[in-house]
Amino acid sequence: MSTEAYHNQVNDLEAQMISNTIEFVQKSLAPIAKAIDEDNHCPVELFEAMRKLGLFGVAYPTQYGGSGFKVSTAMRVISEIAKESAGLSLLLIVHWMAIDVILKYGTQMQKDQYLTPLIQGDKIAAYSISEATAGSDAMGLKMTAEKQDDLWVLNGAKYFVTNGAVADLFVVTCMEKPLTEMKSSRPQHQLFIVSKETEGLKVTEKLDKMGCRSSSTTNLILNKATVRPEDVIEGGTRAALYGLVGGRLGMAAMGIGIAEAAFEAAVNYANDRKVQDKPIATLYAIQEKIADMHILLQGSKALLEQSCVKRELGQDYAIEASVAKVAVGKTVQKICYEAVQIMGGHGYLKTNPVERYSRDARLMDIGVGTSEVIKMVIGNYILKKGKRAEDK
Repeated sequence: MSTEAYHNQVNDLEAQMISNTIEFVQKSLAPIAKAIDEDNHCPVELFEAMRKLGLFGVAYPTQYGGSGFKVSTAMRVISEIAKESAGLSLLLIVHWMAIDVILKYGTQMQKDQYLTPLIQGDKIAAYSISEATAGSDAMGLKMTAEKQDDLWVLNGAKYFVTNGAVADLFVVTCMEKPLTEMKSSRPQHQLFIVSKETEGLKVTEKLDKMGCRSSSTTNLILNKATVRPEDVIEGGTRAALYGLVGGRLGMAAMGIGIAEAAFEAAVNYANDRKVQDKPIATLYAIQEKIADMHILLQGSKALLEQSCVKRELGQDYAIEASVAKVAVGKTVQKICYEAVQIMGGHGYLKTNPVERYSRDARLMDIGVGTSEVIKMVIGNYILKKGKRAEDK
């Protein structure tokens, strides 16, 4: 098979993956989207269908059971799912964060043991960093890991654990020692793969959230939980932060899916709604809103695509993913706001999915790093880059 024929075949398979995802969303997810939001229910009943479609391993190596497709294809899958259930797309985003870290920083034994069941969806992962006093401040963690004989003993609590109630394993970030006992003023992380069966591990009740309610979010308590040295992920702080980069890329894709759904709803409403026998789409005020929404959406898609390309090329895409997430956050908030505005009182009703989109969109400025903190990272990077240019 020629190189051109191979790429054409891959493109055809990726197009089929997108088509299958859209069909799954329309036939299986859309009919229950409102109910799972109201019931704060993660639709585990759909997991088997998702496994058969390969949705748990879209962009991961075939040697571990993945499809080996482009990252942009995986992000399109996230966007399509988010159009009906942002919470279910969030499940995949966080699941992939754990896979990313194991794939890049895990030992060969960890890859052999964990990647295939995770990528095929036989096991679900959670990625646990946030704590009561350490959300975006990943350096302020209080959960500790202490070496005792041949085991590590973990103590502390994690908050806002996405996938908590459905996870089979948790990638948990700790401090190797309490900060007060460390010689260095800058703490270092340790990452552990912790099974839900681990003695001393307790998952709390589901949290009752404003949006993304089809995503299972809990707290996690570790009380003298013991972990084998074989389940330590090397890389420390670099590995912990690397997981967040992929998460921000996924969040941007999720936000675009929500924005597209709200935008399409607004366009349809504007064309159908009549005042004095004329569609409101003929009004300049409505046309201006639609134009602004479209421009924002196209710009955000371009930023996401730029991030995907850098990741596919094996380049550092941390800043690009951060820029995309912040930009999409602004885009989806604006589009959801204007969609409700165009629909007036109809958009404010809970029977209208735009109301749900508006609640789901709010997480974009909070999850996997607040926009304020990410802007600090972006600004610091740009200023240092400018300083280096001056020094030359």
